[in-house]
Amino acid sequence: MQNGSIVHHGRHWVLRYWEYQVRDGIRVRVKTHHKLAPVGPAYPDRRSVEMLARKHLEPINTRLQTPESATPITEFIETVYLPMAKQFLRPSTYKNYKTDEYERHFKQRLGNLRLREFRTAHGQRLISAIAREHPELGHKTLLRLKSFLSGVFRHAKTEGYLDDQNPMRDVTLPRSIRRVKFRGDKYTVNEITTLLSNTYSSDYHGRVAFAVVATAAFTGLRLAELRGLQWRDFQGDRLSVERTMWRTKEALPKTESSENTVPVLPILRSMLENYRQYLEGPVEEENLGKVLKPTDWMFAGERRGTSMNLPNLVRRVIVPLLTRCSICHAPKHLHEKIEHLFELDESIPKWKGWHCFRRSLSSNLYTLGVKPKVIQAILRHSDIATTLDFYVETSEAESREALDKLTSLMG
Repeated sequence: MQNGSIVHHGRHWVLRYWEYQVRDGIRVRVKTHHKLAPVGPAYPDRRSVEMLARKHLEPINTRLQTPESATPITEFIETVYLPMAKQFLRPSTYKNYKTDEYERHFKQRLGNLRLREFRTAHGQRLISAIAREHPELGHKTLLRLKSFLSGVFRHAKTEGYLDDQNPMRDVTLPRSIRRVKFRGDKYTVNEITTLLSNTYSSDYHGRVAFAVVATAAFTGLRLAELRGLQWRDFQGDRLSVERTMWRTKEALPKTESSENTVPVLPILRSMLENYRQYLEGPVEEENLGKVLKPTDWMFAGERRGTSMNLPNLVRRVIVPLLTRCSICHAPKHLHEKIEHLFELDESIPKWKGWHCFRRSLSSNLYTLGVKPKVIQAILRHSDIATTLDFYVETSEAESREALDKLTSLMG
């Protein structure tokens, strides 16, 4: 049992004492200090702060605090929490934790603060400071930041670093943050038809672009699910979603409900079969063509045969094909040798991202009278509220038409 020593340092009374800490996995006894109170009328001498010193040393003397609780929060995140996330969570989730949340918002703000020193007040100040310095961040982003730090302390409890309650539990978001429900863009049926007619070209990348855009438009698969498709997943009347591809990492689908089958329309089936025949090549007497293996990627690079980087395909192939001249209908990158000036064809819709096809499919099906439960099954959502809140969108014209019908019934 120790009493420590109280010294006058600058404008504060400081307690110096010994404690056990964990450094590089080894338990060591180190000398440390703690600021008790500022020197002033309330605490004029050493005797006035003895009660504060005993209160601070009590958990250490009674061994209620473990040596692990003295670990700096940043060290715990970098050496314990993030390695756990890398091992058990999806690669994209780990990237968001490490780069978008920890390194961008918390690493500098946490400083040398230790696990057992962090209180709810610290969490409240952190979230408020981030909201004040980054007014562009929305309500859901701040919730995600709070959830990240809450997960850090929850993991610290499960690993035996802490025994207290989670200090982030009672942290609230600033009331001034607007709750904006972002639905994103969507394509109409006519716009999707125009996209498909302008995406096709006779070369390899044009064929891949046409096939993958058609698959996204008629199935609503996510970007990682499109990249994870293999030819064994195409079974004529349905596609099996069994894996995802994020960058070069292959993983399981996002959720258990996402690991399911998606119906294939006859028009998409015909497109994919023609696409497969093109990849296999013409069948002649001496040349039987290329035989695609079941494990070959459906949308693969021309040279290496690996899963194609679809964002690169958008930048290099799809967007140039959609940027056409309204006079001669030639793509802009092939317009240099044509005599007249290039005039952009505004009738061709702009590229709005891969996820836009998923939102478009749900909204278009809902407009056609498809039941929400069926749309949920097609999108493979575990909760129908997600389908209705974020993917199904009704236009103002549809709302007006519904009100007109109600008016006619009442008339």
